[in-house]
Amino acid sequence: MNRFLNIIALIIIAIFMPFIKIFDIFLKNKTLKYILRKLLLPNKNTKMIEFNYIIENGVNENLENKPTSSSYFISKKNLKERKIEYLESARKSSGIYAHCAKVYLNQSSYNQKKIHEVLDKVNNREDTSDFEMNAFLRVMYLDKNKNNIPKRLKERIKAAMLNFKYWFTESGPDEMIFWTENHMILFHTAELLAGQLFPDLIFPNSGWNGSQHIEHALPLINRWLDWRAKFGFAEWHSNIYYLLDLIALLNLVDFAKNATIRKKAEMLIDLIGFDFANNFYKGLYATAHGRTSDELQLGLSITHPSHRELIGEPVWVMLGMGNHEKNSGNNGAAVFFATSQYNTPKILEDIAKTNTTAKEYIHKSRNNIDISQDPEYGFGYYNESDLMFWWPMSGPAAPPLLKPSLNLISKYNLAPKLVYNDEAFVYLFKIGAFLHRKPINEYSELISNISRGVALETANTYTYKTPYYQLSGVQDHQKGMMGLQELIWQACLDKNATVYTSSPSTLSTKKQQFTSGWKPRATFYKNVGIIQYDRQIQTFELELILELLGEPPYTHAYFPRWAFNEWDRIGNWVFGRRNDGFIGLYSYNPIEWKSSYELRAEGKKNVWIIELGSIADSEFDSYENFITKLINAKIQISVNSMGCEILYISPSQGRMKINWEGALMIDDQESDLGGYERFNNPYCDQKFGTMKTEITFNGKSLILDFKNVNKMIK
Repeated sequence: MNRFLNIIALIIIAIFMPFIKIFDIFLKNKTLKYILRKLLLPNKNTKMIEFNYIIENGVNENLENKPTSSSYFISKKNLKERKIEYLESARKSSGIYAHCAKVYLNQSSYNQKKIHEVLDKVNNREDTSDFEMNAFLRVMYLDKNKNNIPKRLKERIKAAMLNFKYWFTESGPDEMIFWTENHMILFHTAELLAGQLFPDLIFPNSGWNGSQHIEHALPLINRWLDWRAKFGFAEWHSNIYYLLDLIALLNLVDFAKNATIRKKAEMLIDLIGFDFANNFYKGLYATAHGRTSDELQLGLSITHPSHRELIGEPVWVMLGMGNHEKNSGNNGAAVFFATSQYNTPKILEDIAKTNTTAKEYIHKSRNNIDISQDPEYGFGYYNESDLMFWWPMSGPAAPPLLKPSLNLISKYNLAPKLVYNDEAFVYLFKIGAFLHRKPINEYSELISNISRGVALETANTYTYKTPYYQLSGVQDHQKGMMGLQELIWQACLDKNATVYTSSPSTLSTKKQQFTSGWKPRATFYKNVGIIQYDRQIQTFELELILELLGEPPYTHAYFPRWAFNEWDRIGNWVFGRRNDGFIGLYSYNPIEWKSSYELRAEGKKNVWIIELGSIADSEFDSYENFITKLINAKIQISVNSMGCEILYISPSQGRMKINWEGALMIDDQESDLGGYERFNNPYCDQKFGTMKTEITFNGKSLILDFKNVNKMIK
């Protein structure tokens, strides 16, 4: 395979070297670059708006036409009762995580076939084995004084723990990813807890005894906990990976012998719970996601809705938000909560309940830093410790990090495909650097819209909610860059009636065509969002690759017609009503339905406008009035060489003006697009980069002081 790629590379070099030189001349000259953009990224609709009044509509009579009270999404059961109810569901499950509940409940009957299958996976060191290793560790700790697990099975679990590879610096083959944010804490936690179980035994793969593994794991865990306390999460608001973070953190709370580690883990769970309390809406984690998947965000029909978010069950157990599905007893974080000594601070439950029924609520928060901010926070780019801060945010291809990352890969003989997702990217960097006669880091800078775009840098999240809808997104985040597994924004009327847009790319996997791709300049103010897509011309070889692989020439929206009581299309506007909430989505480029949920607009340069309303909004008061006001609202869009100049006179928010650069102006007043502080809402105002969070509500306070390792409830 490598030889084949090298031959292809030589052919490309021989044939296209003259074209690459010409192409680079175009990229360095503004006038020539503009001509090149017109040739390679044509936009079919570059005139001022001309409405094509195609009118169509539909009614879904099978949907209940009755608003669900917000109180429905808050459990009447207390934490202890929710734990008991979830344990009952777990007791009936045969999944690997559910076995933790079986041990906790003193059951002696286990699905040994399933356990042995998963042990085979762990022993083979397949990817995500660290997930199951944390389940086996919980089983062993819960069974320490019970001895319900059959002796032979227990011995095999013990052997798997002793022979496991706990960090990439250890020798031995594997197919495991160690360095994403969730994997990192899972591996460190597993190493600590395994070392505690067998302090005097030798772990054959490392040659260390358990005490040495403890000594190795403790500073790494402490480092990870401090990073998250100070900077928030790299995999911000992930409706997949927060579940896995919680698995590790709950294991630390319950079983770590080090009191500092236990307390920091407990406080970090509190912070995650505070995030849930601010961003959950009608049972859905209805915000932007640093890492998610199409299957969690894409519903095909009323009978085939999107998969339920993995984080839904643990949020229900922890905070009583959303609901519990009785057949979901194998959710790892929910099982761990139900079998844990961790108790949710009541103030967080009270905030969750209040936010669920709030008339109007705005929450701003910030997670993570930019790679360019390393001097400000004391990070470098070259040593192993610094790289372990950047790698969890998917940064190993970014301009200052590429060469040091390749050196680290070589030092430990790591599989490049596990670091870069596809080994072909390494060849792209090397071939591209040769073609352009540049050092590899400089070539990474040349294609930084991709190499840095995939890094999960600073995310300033804005959430606006009412009892009828929620609009949430990351403000002005890495515009024009390539992203993987990211959902930049979404509007939500209920768990199925959600809307968002994306600009898919062939650089994403085929399974990620709605939650990956070229990122927009997304800007939000209360119930209105203006989302514009564009991208720079890439290098010759990248444009050639995109063309050969069939780069999708469109942006599209997820707008599930089947999830609304009624929907209407009028010209370039599409509307939906779900009970008493309304949504309107506008596209500058002409639109067409590709399915009952996909709305497509040709051209990679496009502007989408979203506005939400309800019967309680004085500007609208009815769905018909909402439609009338939006289709008559003034929209003026001028196409620039990069991005657009947009004027939208919102019926609810007034004159809104935005360009590809600069501020979002609301009636000539500059709107706050960030950078935000760590938290800014009615309950907490915490400066970013500090390690003390004070949450207040109804005269009560929750103080989480990571610097002094102190938690206070007043």
